[in-house]
Amino acid sequence: MISIVIPIYNEAPILNRTVGKIEKYLERVAEEYEIILVDNGSTDDTPATAREIQARTDSLRYFRIAERAPGRAFVLGVQNARSEKIVSLDADLSSDIAFISHAASLLDYADMVIGSKTLGKQKRNPIRIIGSALYILIAQLVFGISENDFSMGSKAYRRSAILEALDSIDPWTGYVLELILHLKRRGSKIIQISVECEDTRESKFNICYEGLYRYLHLYRCWRRKT
Repeated sequence: MISIVIPIYNEAPILNRTVGKIEKYLERVAEEYEIILVDNGSTDDTPATAREIQARTDSLRYFRIAERAPGRAFVLGVQNARSEKIVSLDADLSSDIAFISHAASLLDYADMVIGSKTLGKQKRNPIRIIGSALYILIAQLVFGISENDFSMGSKAYRRSAILEALDSIDPWTGYVLELILHLKRRGSKIIQISVECEDTRESKFNICYEGLYRYLHLYRCWRRKT
């Protein structure tokens, strides 16, 4: 079984297409699966749309938290997942959906699978690519790690390996780095594979705020380490 966890925010226009595409793919590659949508503070028709899909789709489960907090949404999704294998995706499926089956297979041997845009091809805003590359380089130098993608999408986890860390991870977007550091401390196996990414839509996050937040979060992680 595979549990697909997707934090969502104001995704009403694309939600039916996203769920349909995932279902069509999983029907070919998985005997059992569930799709967990966790809304965090949407202000559009996302809640109504998600409930409509849930009413007609046995494989989909929908949860909602009131505040904008993608990290908390991820935690709620994992806590309610029925499978040991968790695959987290972006709502717009900007990365290759084949990551699901590749990651699920690799979770037989690892506690985390990272879908890395840096290793693959990416069509994204150049400013976002450069900004991400600088942040990744600093994180690698500070923590002595080789992993090179800390974004929320295209990540897979063994549920039992991360469950104990969920109560204390970042409620915003820094939780992937924290989970990597948690697994590194445990001596867990992390596998990194390339993914192709095409993300040309406007970001759901304020880029300036997000950049500042990420570096402050990096500093807090470093302080905890020392």
